Amino acid sequence: MGDSAMQTEGAKGTHLSPESQQAYEDIIQALQRDINVLSDPTSDRLAKRRALDHIQRETLGKRAYSADRALMRQTFTSLCKPLVKCLSDTVEKCRELSSDIILRFSESVDDVTPFLAYIVPAISARLSQTEIVEPSEEIRLLLVQLLVRLVNLTGAGFIPFVEDAVKVLQRTLQDPFPNVKKESCNLVIQLSRQTKKALGYHGASIAKAVVPCLQHRHSSVRTSGLQAIREAIMVDASGLDDVLDTLRQITLDKSQSVRESIYVTAAEWMLNLPDRWSVGYKILPLLLAGMTDELPKLAEVCRNYMDDIGKLYETDWEDRVKDELDYMQLDSDRPRVGCRHVVRDNTQKIVAKTLEGLADWNADVRAKSAQVLATFITYAEDMITGYAGIILPALYRVLAGDEVTVCKQAIGVAELLGRHVDTDVYLDIILPAIRTGGGGSTQFRLGCLRALAGLVRGTPMSRFSKARLERVSDLVSEKELAQNENTELLAEVAGVVVELVKKVPPVHVDTSEAASTRSETVGVPNAEEIGRAGYVIFLVLARLSGVSEDDKVPGVPVLRQKTEEALRILATAYGLFSVQDLYALHLDAVLAYLAAEQSQWTRYSPEPRLLDTILTQAGPLAGQRLEVTVPLLSGMAGIERDIEVRESMFKITLSLLHSPSTSLNSTGQFSEYSRAVLSDIIIANGVWKPGRKAALLRGKAIETLLALLNGNNGEECLGFLRSDALMCVWEPDLMNVLVGTLEDDDADTRNHTLMVLSHLLRSPLEFTANTFKKLYQELLKRMDDAHDSLRVATARVWNDFFEAVGSWQQRMSPLIQAAGGMTAVMVHAAGNVAQTGELVEVKLDDVHWAAIVKGLTVHMDDPNAQLQECVFNALKASLKVAPANVMRDHWTGVRLRHRIPTYIDELLTLIPQ
Repeated sequence: MGDSAMQTEGAKGTHLSPESQQAYEDIIQALQRDINVLSDPTSDRLAKRRALDHIQRETLGKRAYSADRALMRQTFTSLCKPLVKCLSDTVEKCRELSSDIILRFSESVDDVTPFLAYIVPAISARLSQTEIVEPSEEIRLLLVQLLVRLVNLTGAGFIPFVEDAVKVLQRTLQDPFPNVKKESCNLVIQLSRQTKKALGYHGASIAKAVVPCLQHRHSSVRTSGLQAIREAIMVDASGLDDVLDTLRQITLDKSQSVRESIYVTAAEWMLNLPDRWSVGYKILPLLLAGMTDELPKLAEVCRNYMDDIGKLYETDWEDRVKDELDYMQLDSDRPRVGCRHVVRDNTQKIVAKTLEGLADWNADVRAKSAQVLATFITYAEDMITGYAGIILPALYRVLAGDEVTVCKQAIGVAELLGRHVDTDVYLDIILPAIRTGGGGSTQFRLGCLRALAGLVRGTPMSRFSKARLERVSDLVSEKELAQNENTELLAEVAGVVVELVKKVPPVHVDTSEAASTRSETVGVPNAEEIGRAGYVIFLVLARLSGVSEDDKVPGVPVLRQKTEEALRILATAYGLFSVQDLYALHLDAVLAYLAAEQSQWTRYSPEPRLLDTILTQAGPLAGQRLEVTVPLLSGMAGIERDIEVRESMFKITLSLLHSPSTSLNSTGQFSEYSRAVLSDIIIANGVWKPGRKAALLRGKAIETLLALLNGNNGEECLGFLRSDALMCVWEPDLMNVLVGTLEDDDADTRNHTLMVLSHLLRSPLEFTANTFKKLYQELLKRMDDAHDSLRVATARVWNDFFEAVGSWQQRMSPLIQAAGGMTAVMVHAAGNVAQTGELVEVKLDDVHWAAIVKGLTVHMDDPNAQLQECVFNALKASLKVAPANVMRDHWTGVRLRHRIPTYIDELLTLIPQ
């Protein structure tokens, strides 16, 4: 009955010419057996295949028949049902042939609509089931292509079968064969165009079904999926929410063609959707992402699309933008008026969604979200001010991480905020966050400081008033930041300062007045010109300059580079020639600050580092401020101070004494403070005390004394120390300190002490017999030192000892004659021998000389040849001052005990007769 109905319908719709009618009858007569074979379920597979091949040859294979579309329709009326039945045949080749014949007949007939009722349900039965019914990928593809062709051929006539097509799509869009997916996407596109109204009821479900194609590994499938989504949303925008997250992910796709497709899709929606302005907040981020694409060509395409959208907005909402358009500057580099308005209308929702992306676990998503936000701010301009309170906290969290790419993009957002948001507004938000936000955690503060650096960098210099400079400079100078021990945090503080000093207005310096100091030769700005902010910024930079010099410490190289850059910029702003001039400019103020705070310094105080930096960098000018510098150093050396503070003092002093310009004595006045340096620094810390740290201080004290003695400051001085000051402290204190350090556990300290004694004994200082009697015993002990190098050094000091004794004896010669054979005489105040007065030793007793000779001679038989030679030379020097009889008696007595008496024999020959 179905066949007769279809034939009746075909007869009604078709009027064949006599020739066509005769041809039709001939075809049916020739194919009747084939039709019967196909209709009989018991027919074997070979018979069916031969029947299908015969049908194809006798109809579609003959050009005379296939060109007559009415004839083809009448013929298809008779063949349709058997062919459709073959679509579910068990033989794959039969299914393939029937699908192909149906497709070709559909293209050959003048109207295929009457046959849809038979073809579409059959296709749906093969493709819309939960499980795959059609096992062949190629036939599934052929069936979907047949549906696409039927939609194209019938147009609105396909409307009754849209629901069947949707059921098919629900399955084929998930087909494992990529080509089936692509052809299914093509079917969506054709349905959207040909049956728009009918598909509108299924638009959301279709859009959702396409989503898996957007995540396929083949870029061609993803591209097809996007094209399908584009058309489906144009039919029904309600499905946009279901696909939006996936579309955002596609903006990160590796394939250029896929990304281009998503940008085109977003632009088409914004330009053609009926409710485009109400859903713009969902679509615009996709286009904004395109404007940040890594390919300049795609970014430019997206900017052009955005311009078209702005132009359309100006047309649709002319009343809103009319005033701005009338007064628009033609040469302005601002975005188009319509673009700015369409962005501002969607600010709240776009910002909220973009900030969600900034919190995503995926670093690429965070980076892209930051790029989108930056582009958005470019269009929103100052309208973004109201959202700074929620954007900045999100930036803190992003910038607290260590992904370089993400941080770079987030800093770009901060720069744009600085450009468009009022300075006081963002300072009110970020400064309290740095001080107290995040529970004071270092990581949170890192994020805040990076954001602040970006904000300051983006802010025009004209908007950074003196008051705002002071607000930021006060922040970075706070103890929790500028004096923090975390070098990575300090590097970010330096980053903020670098940007801040770029906002310091240039100071115009008067160079007409002559000046006496180096920094003043170029003219210097006064305190009023610099302002409090300038001084505070410099103080922060000086503190940062004193941080660890070990490049292996994380953050130190960056910290040093940024600090040096900021100092150079600040010096230039002040009209100075060098960074040293900048230090000299602030030297007095910083020294006054340190002097006022010195009494409170402990081992944890950073001020000693600041003092070190300021004195080192000030160069020769430090020698012009000795009235402040020496009391500061003496105060740090007090025995009540923490050992760490005293260590810092010695470090500073030694670095200044070893500097090429000898900063402390640049004016030649350092010797005026000799007594204070010796008493408060050297002697106070050289006295023996138990403990390793005390031993370290003793070593530093002796090393400092050696550096002082190595200097050169005129005839009245020994090094940088006045001779009279040395004599005042020698016997009461300094000699006892040196005697103690000669026995120190540290070999370097003992060695430095020997070097100090050598300096002193070679000097013109007027020592007394007490000095020699005390020293010779200690020097004899050092001859037995555990280190041969120190024994040799001690032997060489004996040369200086005997030379000093000779000088003393020469001074005492008038008194020696008056004393006769006595070793001491009474001398009154005028220096003459008298019955009453002060008892003065004029020579050493033979007992002392015997001890010296005995103690040295034994070392001439030492296995160390170098030591033998040095002792021999020392004893040769002693012959000029020691009693000949004492020497002769001892050497004659011990000669036979020495393994090699050569040295003794030679000395005996040298003894004066």
